[in-house]
Amino acid sequence: MVGSKKFKRVNRFKLKCKFYQWLCLLAKFAASQTLHVIQFITLTTDYGLSDPYVAAVKGQLYRQLPGVQLVDVAHNISKYNLQEAAYALKNAYHFFPDGSLHLLDVSSTQTDKAEFILFAYEGHYFVMPDNGVCALITENAALKPYIVPQGGRPHPYPFSLLSDVLPALQPFLMGEKPEDLFGEPHIQYEQLTHLLPVSSGDSLQGRVLYVDSYENVITNIDRNSFKKWVGKDTNYLIHLRKRKGHENQIPRLVNSYEDVGLSDVACFFGHNNLLQIAIRGGNASGLLGLKMGDAIFIEKT
Repeated sequence: MVGSKKFKRVNRFKLKCKFYQWLCLLAKFAASQTLHVIQFITLTTDYGLSDPYVAAVKGQLYRQLPGVQLVDVAHNISKYNLQEAAYALKNAYHFFPDGSLHLLDVSSTQTDKAEFILFAYEGHYFVMPDNGVCALITENAALKPYIVPQGGRPHPYPFSLLSDVLPALQPFLMGEKPEDLFGEPHIQYEQLTHLLPVSSGDSLQGRVLYVDSYENVITNIDRNSFKKWVGKDTNYLIHLRKRKGHENQIPRLVNSYEDVGLSDVACFFGHNNLLQIAIRGGNASGLLGLKMGDAIFIEKT
């Protein structure tokens, strides 16, 4: 009798263990089938903030995906300026959780393509026009973009992001996989060249990549390129754009604004490891006559 009770207890224990194992397997299966609903969406456009366009896009997204968190990267991008748009998004997206979606809508005057593309890069999703701006953000990385259907319109359609692209993205926003929605990736897509600094002997040439709202000037000269070029030399001059017959020169780099006096020029590598030119308490772009695309030369002396 005692042995029989013990046998029953052992059997019950084994059954409970098996039941628990099945529950764990079922939970894992359910988790694998759960759709990953987009939780964070960033917006980068040249719409400006004096028109209702940004609000319309946000309203449409809230209707399609209640509870989503929308974050503005920039909406005052200069009209049709892909370099500026790429810089803004490139220096913001990686601060967001993996799986976030980044919408960019800045048209190009160089192409009449209407397609928007969706692609994954470094754990994030991106949707933007197929006008080459994707290469500026990803530094010409190999991508597998999907074309987002736009109702068969053959030419650019005003505000197609709102009228066509967002509705087509609805299943994706709810967790469907791009390959199940849009078919095979689009192999041929537009790519703009990512401009790098150029070294030649004792000189290193870069260009102004971006001017922020403080009129600080950001160049495309990165810290690694500078270190590789300068080596062990400590004597060099940073030549800025000539203005009114005078050439602006900066004799050294500093660590931050605090290393120079008020109204003095500071040249340093920022948090994104790009060379920046600023005036403490002033506007470097206006006072030094620097604008996007201007050349910056560094010369060993």
